[in-house]
Amino acid sequence: MYRISPFTPIFFAPSADRHGAESKCVQVFSPADRILIEIIATGEQSAPPDLVIRDVLKDKELTYSWRFWEMNNTTTLYFIELQRMHDGIFYASIGNIVSKAFAVSSDETVLQDTVLLQYSNTDNMQRNDAVFWIDGMQRFFDFRIPGGFKDDNWTFSVNNEQFTTSDNDKTDLFGHESTIKALTIGNGDGCPVWFADLLNRLLCCNYVYVDKVRYCRNEGDVPEMNCEVEGQKSYIFTQGLQRVVNLNPAIEDTNLLVMRRVPDDRYRVTSIDNETFNLILP
Repeated sequence: MYRISPFTPIFFAPSADRHGAESKCVQVFSPADRILIEIIATGEQSAPPDLVIRDVLKDKELTYSWRFWEMNNTTTLYFIELQRMHDGIFYASIGNIVSKAFAVSSDETVLQDTVLLQYSNTDNMQRNDAVFWIDGMQRFFDFRIPGGFKDDNWTFSVNNEQFTTSDNDKTDLFGHESTIKALTIGNGDGCPVWFADLLNRLLCCNYVYVDKVRYCRNEGDVPEMNCEVEGQKSYIFTQGLQRVVNLNPAIEDTNLLVMRRVPDDRYRVTSIDNETFNLILP
């Protein structure tokens, strides 16, 4: 049995909603983003069909073969990491399963209205629908969304203990403040509901970064639908996030290197683990 990981940042599952027009929002990636696609196979299965990327503007197709890692006697991970793609509009297909359209753009006027989410776990024990450590090497998923943090909808709180004197004066014995920011998902055209579905899922990971800054879900907050674009299956969501302040420097340095978001071009390579993906031209 094959299963496309629901942590994969492009959408393969078709919507069952036949009412209303499709969202005008097209998912955008930067050429620097790395699109990790995972398939988990259980039982005695042969390799899945090759991944085909169709370039709509150039009307051509590129075929990628899967890398694989045998996790145990019954489970095999097949994966491909798309990287340094040129500008364009694309569809991905695995056999007869076709993704929603996604775009790659190097235009800063387009990318400035998006934020990059990167997420991973400390191990593979917490989930059975995604693999974050492949043969001892950690992987981060890259998921770019329309939206970002706005200055409204911030909330402030404090955890403190006070002492009251006999004169009714108060003094803090200790105190820790916190600020909750609202991440907005969807710009003027909104976004499909699966953006919020994936956001809610990825926030279950141990490590979540928004444009290289680590955040965590605020308690039990989930994406909240604030607005529906009239006549379309398109929505605007908000999600409460709190910045992780007390960081372990060793972990953060390692994560930044793994995410390849460091100011040194030697980490932005076109292969991973000194292995180049097998690209088969049609």
